[in-house]
Amino acid sequence: MGSNLWSMLRFFGILCAVAVAVGSVVAQERAPTQILFIAENDFGKVWVNTSLTLQRTNEPYLPMVVAVENLDAQPITLDRSSIWLTDLDGIVYVMPSVKEQRKNYAKTVIDYRMVSYAGIPWEGWRWNRRLEPANFFPNLRASTGNTTRDRMTLRQRHAIVDLLYFERPRNLSQNRPFFLDVHPKKGWEIPIRLRIVLN
Repeated sequence: MGSNLWSMLRFFGILCAVAVAVGSVVAQERAPTQILFIAENDFGKVWVNTSLTLQRTNEPYLPMVVAVENLDAQPITLDRSSIWLTDLDGIVYVMPSVKEQRKNYAKTVIDYRMVSYAGIPWEGWRWNRRLEPANFFPNLRASTGNTTRDRMTLRQRHAIVDLLYFERPRNLSQNRPFFLDVHPKKGWEIPIRLRIVLN
């Protein structure tokens, strides 16, 4: 009786392991969720990773990882007013101040644990000393890097990457596009507009 029970348990364990393996193969075969958006022109290039954004669509502010690279020979200046969201109705959604964001948003510390920079070549920039420090919304729990840095100059081929927050668009919904606009305070004759769709 004991050996029969042991045999049944072993068989059940093998069956579960096979089911898990099959499930993981099926999951890998599904099309991955689109989390990276890229736009560029002759002056620069912009990346947005929305893997965290997709988990915060009901919050008052949308977090997203934004990277900007200057391709122009002339330096550009970026600050808090250089990057914003717009929706299909032309309404502009700006970055809040750090004080506003901390008052109305409680998940910053968790966001920094979950944030993804996947698809953005920030390690190459850092390796070549072309990654400029940016810290629009500091992580207060971090032992270092908790000072706000929201104004920087990018020389040619220099870049920033940072976790940014924007006011949540009013009609935000799946498959409804909105836009990230990057227009340096100084530089770039033509700004970059990047179309984003959360699905």
